Amino acid sequence: MSAFFQAGLRIAMASLAAACIPAFAGNLTADAPIAHFKGNDKALFDEALNAVLDDPKDGTARSWSNPETKAGGEVKSVKSFNRGEAKCRTVNIANKAQGRTSDGTMNFCRSAAGKWTLAN
Repeated sequence: MSAFFQAGLRIAMASLAAACIPAFAGNLTADAPIAHFKGNDKALFDEALNAVLDDPKDGTARSWSNPETKAGGEVKSVKSFNRGEAKCRTVNIANKAQGRTSDGTMNFCRSAAGKWTLAN
């Protein structure tokens, strides 16, 4: 996985921190789709991500799109696993905005407080 691609994924995860999922801020790049989200894009993405993380079934997918900005994407759960006492999920996240695309797999674990966080 290229450093550019990893940076794009990190910016996607860092944006979640402002909404409802604590995440790390890693290397940010202006070329990642999430850096070009406008209007309601981030809220639509966050809604799709949370729905997939909260669904107990593996293989659940949720698409999102914003007709006003033409941005969109899909979040799909790949597998569930436990890390110690924490419930964790592997998800594939694909986003597009203003001619930019990214696609990658990330792990999230639910904290004792019930919040999903990006796993190291």
